[in-house]
Amino acid sequence: MALRAITFDLWNTLLTSSPGAIELRSHFWREVIDSRGIDVDDDLLMGTLGMLPERFDEEWRAGRQYGPQEALADCFNAFSGRIGDGDRVALAEAFDEASFQLEVEPVAAAAEVLQGIAEVGLAVGIVSDTTLATGRHLRHHLDRHGILDAVDYLAFSDEVGAYKPDPSIFNAALAGLEIDNAATVMHVGDLRRTDVAGARAMGMKTVRFRGVFDDPEQGDEADYVADDLRELLDWCPERSFEHND
Repeated sequence: MALRAITFDLWNTLLTSSPGAIELRSHFWREVIDSRGIDVDDDLLMGTLGMLPERFDEEWRAGRQYGPQEALADCFNAFSGRIGDGDRVALAEAFDEASFQLEVEPVAAAAEVLQGIAEVGLAVGIVSDTTLATGRHLRHHLDRHGILDAVDYLAFSDEVGAYKPDPSIFNAALAGLEIDNAATVMHVGDLRRTDVAGARAMGMKTVRFRGVFDDPEQGDEADYVADDLRELLDWCPERSFEHND
């Protein structure tokens, strides 16, 4: 069956993020705290921001949305009695701006590969779970690294309202790409639980990309495993799903 589109996960597939998000957000918040005279010391600040990755992971694995709104609610509860409405607005704005300033780099050859796929006539989509950086922030980072122009449709979990492997986020991408047969689509991602299992349940072919992160979790293996995104160019456009040995 001829390949019509390739969809991609984002984190550790097209983009990588350097450690330091907690420190970055604490820097932005410290400026607000100091300028507004808020009674939050460094221990409370770092302890509160430090709980967010674990909270996100717990909710993400349970399939419950946990984005900036939920994270801010948890933080503001921790600051209870120390902040007013104006403080909440200022902190929320600083939290949002910090996500634009994350240290994000492209995976090797990401822009080149997506452009090459588009040039041979295949549709290109992104199916991505978002963390505390939303689809709005991620479009900025994709654009900054020359990747966005090659993408026809982006399905982000915060905009769809579901994380992978929920079929609704894959369905959103297929609808946006105007693809009515999932079997003509290949999905590329790094995680077995979300990318491989979710795409396979839709009837899509699957590629587990391990060039950045080699997922150690249990789960079915993808149809193909790639260590370099450039391997994808060997599989399209008219080779259907021929395995690249």
